[in-house]
Amino acid sequence: MRYIVQPWETWEKMNTLASRFGVTPESLVAANPILNAIPLTPGMQLTIPGRPELEFPAGTYIDYIVQPGDSIYEIARRFRLNYRNVVSQNAQIPNPDVIWPGQVLKLVYR
Repeated sequence: MRYIVQPWETWEKMNTLASRFGVTPESLVAANPILNAIPLTPGMQLTIPGRPELEFPAGTYIDYIVQPGDSIYEIARRFRLNYRNVVSQNAQIPNPDVIWPGQVLKLVYR
């Protein structure tokens, strides 16, 4: 399963993050070798070992909080969504090439 690190989660809380998903910190690092070099940072995408990828039924949506360095294209790719659909479903974003950390995007699965 993929997980996106939230702003309140830091390196000091990796044990808590691992515990939340029922894995050891060591297995979390083994599945995400980047954690050997850098601490948890908001927006970082992690693989949670032993958890299957989630498939959302059509019509399901999630609210995604834009993280530093995000683009709508990258967010759409990360969540396996069509870029144009993400843009059209978020009319509150006047220019899809300019998004800011903290903005909320609605990601709808069709």
